[in-house]
Amino acid sequence: MNDSPPGNPTSAFPYFDLSHHVADDEIDAQQHVHNLRYLQWSLWAAGKHTAAIGWDAQEALARNVGWVVREHSIQYRVAALAGDDIVVRTWVADLQRFASRRKYVIFRPADRAVLARIETRWVFVDLQRHKVMPIPDEARQSSTILDQPPPLPWENQD
Repeated sequence: MNDSPPGNPTSAFPYFDLSHHVADDEIDAQQHVHNLRYLQWSLWAAGKHTAAIGWDAQEALARNVGWVVREHSIQYRVAALAGDDIVVRTWVADLQRFASRRKYVIFRPADRAVLARIETRWVFVDLQRHKVMPIPDEARQSSTILDQPPPLPWENQD
């Protein structure tokens, strides 16, 4: 796994690109990437993006709070194979009082293939009481909401 710089170099980091080289151990019996790997990649990208915008996960854990997944939706489109170089692009699509929706597109730049589209609903939780709580102001202030997906590198960016 390699991190690439965020797709947009502004301080707000409206989206984040995680570069990844598909390893042999990510391949299943059907000779393509196992479905759970797409989910793992999306979680890695979300963690890296939130760190890039200033969220300190360790400090949050010390306060017994953090983000927890409520729901995942994955649409698989094209298989990833061993040796592929892929990018997981993620952004925050909305931010409500207790929940946030994050989207992802996983693509292979070599042939401009979109491998998967993913959406995750995250909730903010008091980890000691196991209760959903309002998203704190510091998390809100560091997040940029993109209601439209950022263009892929090969798309016309007029």
